[in-house]
Amino acid sequence: MGKYITIGILVIIIMVVSIQTFGLFRRGYGMGKQLRVSREKMEALSRENEELQAQLNYFSREENLEKELRAKFNYKRPDENVMIITP
Repeated sequence: MGKYITIGILVIIIMVVSIQTFGLFRRGYGMGKQLRVSREKMEALSRENEELQAQLNYFSREENLEKELRAKFNYKRPDENVMIITP
């Protein structure tokens, strides 16, 4: 009878350890997935940061800023005349 109790206790211990191990593997998989998503977001933000830095460098030059103002907002200097030609 004592032998069966020992075997029963061992089976219960093995089941508990197995369940805990499975839970750890599941959590580890979820964390790995979350890590991949976070890395993808970080790479996307890094690319966006580089693009914004390039735009900042471009627009910090006065001649580029003036060129964009002329193209988008029909900017003109006070001493200039603007002629609009339509087809």
